[in-house]
Amino acid sequence: MKKNILYIIFFMVLVACKREAVFELEGYSGQILRDRTVGLRYPTAPGRQYFLSTQADSGDYFFLTGEITPGKVTFLDFGYQHLPLYVEKQHYRVVKENDNYYILSDQKESLQNRYVQYMRRIYSLDSAYNQLCRGYDTISDIGRKAKLSDRLKKDLTLRNDRIIQGIKDFSGTEIALNIINEVLYFCEVDYRFFTRAMEALGDSVPEGDLKNKVVEAYEQAKKRQLTGNAPSFSLPDVNGKIHRLEDFKGKYLLIDFWASWCAPCRAKNKELNKHYRELKDMGLNVVSVSLDNDREKWLKALNEDQVSWLQLVDLEGFKKSKVRADYKVERVPAVYLIDPQGKVLITGPTLEEIYFHLQT
Repeated sequence: MKKNILYIIFFMVLVACKREAVFELEGYSGQILRDRTVGLRYPTAPGRQYFLSTQADSGDYFFLTGEITPGKVTFLDFGYQHLPLYVEKQHYRVVKENDNYYILSDQKESLQNRYVQYMRRIYSLDSAYNQLCRGYDTISDIGRKAKLSDRLKKDLTLRNDRIIQGIKDFSGTEIALNIINEVLYFCEVDYRFFTRAMEALGDSVPEGDLKNKVVEAYEQAKKRQLTGNAPSFSLPDVNGKIHRLEDFKGKYLLIDFWASWCAPCRAKNKELNKHYRELKDMGLNVVSVSLDNDREKWLKALNEDQVSWLQLVDLEGFKKSKVRADYKVERVPAVYLIDPQGKVLITGPTLEEIYFHLQT
């Protein structure tokens, strides 16, 4: 009998040894923690709704362990830190590099470590961008501000391209979904970038709450876009002559919403000036609609920028403008390419896209 019991105990120990290792995470917070709580939560869960948590000791050390569902993105919360973690049954540790915290796996080739490499690049680009942004709002000279705005746009384009590449690199995992989730605030005001991100995501996306959140946000952004026939308008030019959308039927039309106080708009004016003559010769009508509520400031900006295409104004200003609301303009500059039948082709077209349509 005793011999049988020993065999049973030995078998149970053997099974336990063969069981897959549990998830482990340790580190030092290096900061004062609220209630000393350290926890893991899913991206769609409210703050402090943890599926795994522990208490840090008096030396700020914490250790988390337990059975987990592999292949999910989570956030480690401690203090003011919210660190992304792609969980697998591995051992992880929190590290601090300069002012940033990361979670690294002991397995060098893990997806989490690749994810950290991506985050390092993004943080580096963000740091350079934020450095350029310092003092932007205090610049009173609109010309200087427009030049800086143009530089910021180029840096932002570089960052956006890196994000898109990151989504492609992690295609088929929740990491790709979380990359979009982390910049959802930006995606919701830049539909073209949001569309690029969703296209990069592809079809092999893990089902779950995170996918539902991202897809729902994209569908809501899509509903806010101007589609179908362009809304009619009736607005005065610098001489008070009224122009209507119908006046341009039969030709391609570029409508540019802007304002004198908008530095990126002023930079766009100067860029369009370089190409306007050629675009006009190719059959494109260009109309700018100012959302200034001060006529003198509008005229002063026109004189400074030396624009040569048709300029209209809605002196109701940005907040009260009906044409702005009709065109679903949430911020300026906002540009639309309209086809000869009055249908909206593209929101925020690039020069390449404009040339392409004019040549077809």
